[in-house]
Amino acid sequence: MADGTYSILLVDTDDDFVDDAKALLEGNKVYSARNVTDAQRRLVEEGIDVAIVGPAFAHEAGVAEMALMFDVRPSLPVVLVTDALNTDVLKAALRSGFKDVIEAPLTLRKVEEAFGLLDQLARREDSIVQRKNKIGKVVTIMSPKGGAGKTMTTVNVALSLAQWGDPSRVTIIDADLQFGDVCISLQVDPKHTIVDAARDIDKLDEPLLESLLARHTSGMRVLSAPLEPSLADEVSTQVVVKTIGMLKRMFDYIVIDTAPFLDEPVLSILERSDVVLLVVDMDLPSVKNAKLALDTLRLIKFPFEKIKLVLNRVNSKARLDIDELERSLGLDVQAAISSDKLVPRAVNEGDPVVSLYPRSRVARDLRSVARLVVDGEIEEPTTEEDDRGRRWFR
Repeated sequence: MADGTYSILLVDTDDDFVDDAKALLEGNKVYSARNVTDAQRRLVEEGIDVAIVGPAFAHEAGVAEMALMFDVRPSLPVVLVTDALNTDVLKAALRSGFKDVIEAPLTLRKVEEAFGLLDQLARREDSIVQRKNKIGKVVTIMSPKGGAGKTMTTVNVALSLAQWGDPSRVTIIDADLQFGDVCISLQVDPKHTIVDAARDIDKLDEPLLESLLARHTSGMRVLSAPLEPSLADEVSTQVVVKTIGMLKRMFDYIVIDTAPFLDEPVLSILERSDVVLLVVDMDLPSVKNAKLALDTLRLIKFPFEKIKLVLNRVNSKARLDIDELERSLGLDVQAAISSDKLVPRAVNEGDPVVSLYPRSRVARDLRSVARLVVDGEIEEPTTEEDDRGRRWFR
């Protein structure tokens, strides 16, 4: 690294590899990430010059996953380190846009030779541009049981974010590909849907994607689900993942409504989410399905710190014990939405509760759910009624 110091991102799940590489690269600014979501955030917020992907991802699936970094930084120089050179992995890496593939163990000479292929000045100029941007936060609302209030929560959380900040910086993806109801819940008549993105996936860029987004009266944007269930098959996981990656560069908040099951697209969305709002209705079937879903996520080692448990339709008639529910799910309740006849009325009006009945208790509850997302990032207006609404049933 004789030409100067670099901002380097190490991506690997092996702490020993990361520690050894940090020692080797002493004198440079070195950051680390364990997955592609954390890597994307580091790329934008830290102004990374080059990324080194470790052996944990030196297989075709790992290469495909790490290639998602290019959604955030298309010109990012990426080097893959592999325990043993493999032709298939080499081809996959180079096809995906990796700059070089080097064999472990990592040495200073190997790093210098790989970095010597890069144009230092262009790389630094690109880094300066990227520092001015902020990557968007992906907020996914999920429920493993239909009818639990998932879509209602989605539109009210998104509209709360739009009301507190710049609505043009908030977008919703309706990823319930067969039976999505976001547009009808917002009285939005979409001219295009995510199917159009799928059909033009090879040509998809930010201007084209923006042209596919419907506009709500508030100013926030919506990417509609397919208008017919049969069209859902045209939307692959790759389409969903690429779309999310692009929208993260275009918006501050990407709020995603999902289908009520754990299939490949939903799991891919969860993997790329910063916050997951798990909506559970106050009935035994909803709790049972939530437990099964959480057990599945534990098996795949999903980071549970991202999950916020939200109870819906909370009232004095619900005979479920909250402490027992928390023990069963292994999560603490973070927010609760009271049962209120205003909710179905607002749904039928096509206007979210936080807009149609902003001073109602259920609107305050929904704004409390939205506060789980912002984490101090925007200064939302609060009232004494809002503060009282945070204490729900405790």
